[in-house]
Amino acid sequence: MLLSTQLLNFGLFFGSIFLAVIVLFHTQKDPLSDKIATAIWVTIIIRAPILGAVAFFIVRPSHVLIHSRK
Repeated sequence: MLLSTQLLNFGLFFGSIFLAVIVLFHTQKDPLSDKIATAIWVTIIIRAPILGAVAFFIVRPSHVLIHSRK
């Protein structure tokens, strides 16, 4: 039981770091965003990685994410 709980915590911890890194990568590739908006997103994602990443994917328009993949 303890091992499964530790593995779950380990997975959540590294999953949140991975998600935050992906979102930070997307904020840097956004050609339409100004520097102040990018700095605000980076600050939000660093302070609250999971909530910031989820908020980024909810707030940002999908066309911005599609253009950043190219």
